[in-house]
Amino acid sequence: MATMEAPPLETQPEPIWKDSVFWFVIVLGVGYGAVYNFLPASFPIFFREFGASLRQMGHAQFIFFISCLIFSVVGGPAISRFGLKRSAMAALALAGAVLAVIGLANQFSFVLLCSGLFGFSIIALVVIENSIISGHFRERRQSVFFITSLSDSGGSMIGPAMLGWWFVQAEQWKMSWRLGYFAAAAAMICLFFWAMFMRSESMPGDSLKPDTPGGGLSVIKSVLTVSAFYVAVVLEFCHGIGQAGMISFMGQLYVTKLHIDAGHAAYLISLNAAGILSGRLMLSWITMRWPIPELVVIGVCAIGETAAFLGAILSPSYFWGAIMFTIAGVFVSAIGPSLNSYLGGKFSHCTATAFSLFAGLGNVGAAVGPFLIGTIGNRMGVQTGILCAPLFTTLLSATALAWFLREKHSRKDVLLPQ
Repeated sequence: MATMEAPPLETQPEPIWKDSVFWFVIVLGVGYGAVYNFLPASFPIFFREFGASLRQMGHAQFIFFISCLIFSVVGGPAISRFGLKRSAMAALALAGAVLAVIGLANQFSFVLLCSGLFGFSIIALVVIENSIISGHFRERRQSVFFITSLSDSGGSMIGPAMLGWWFVQAEQWKMSWRLGYFAAAAAMICLFFWAMFMRSESMPGDSLKPDTPGGGLSVIKSVLTVSAFYVAVVLEFCHGIGQAGMISFMGQLYVTKLHIDAGHAAYLISLNAAGILSGRLMLSWITMRWPIPELVVIGVCAIGETAAFLGAILSPSYFWGAIMFTIAGVFVSAIGPSLNSYLGGKFSHCTATAFSLFAGLGNVGAAVGPFLIGTIGNRMGVQTGILCAPLFTTLLSATALAWFLREKHSRKDVLLPQ
């Protein structure tokens, strides 16, 4: 009589909090998130110390984000060739060096020069983190993406708040504002050494390499033939103009309009990041229970974002303006993760290339926003220029909802009997 073999026991995956890679990407997200908005948080200081104009401040943010476009061309193949570990080390070393140079700057032209390199290093860290998550946590990447989006938004809340606090204290204690940049540079170097001791095999990269058949330009072409990629880029473009424009000039608007100091201007960025953190907590809870199409989430939240931006711009007091800017962060929180989810479902074998192309092309909007607002503000006043932000978030909402309806009708047409 034949004996039946017992089926093999399924091994339960190890909890993610026991994985060293999980903690590395969490701290990496906090690290680059903390310094991501250092430049706009420092605009009142640059105005006071270097006499920087609104147009020059807009140029700094333009250069910061336009470097993402350069990264989109070289970033994906470079990361695939050198590996995620060495790429992370290089990006962290570059970020630390640039922060130190800005801390040593004695004129705004040095800040302009460094802003491009700083943007290049930050967008590299974003792409590297996304690629690590996609490669190392293949089956659990959705939950890890949500958690890491909380970590970088938490860093975006803490970093500008600490920098703004230091600006105020440095003036009271007769110390230099530059020490805030030196401390941030030291933090990047600490992360550099952490990355150095990570195992390379714990950070798998793309399955298609630039030096293998089917790699290189063919990988880029395979990404560029998917229509969803262009939809995501257009949506990110509109989102970038709105969010980057508000982040760059909201503080300067209140300095001019309400006569606040540099510390309170920096706190606005942290309050917006606090709203983003809160929004992502709510969003993760909602989407785990009720699946909602990404384009619907983007379209509806962009309506709330527009209303909150207008409320913050027109507010007669710092208190109510800060509340409206925090509420704006709650709605803004949905856009980034929803776009990553929308795009990420289309690519699996070339994540570094797809994310680098998306980051570069999509962030053109984040480059155009501060440039546009700064240029208009220099001629017509910052309150007029900053109205470009809610204008483009309105366009974001309309585009997302229109494309959702188009896709919905397309799916119905496919299901119709022939």
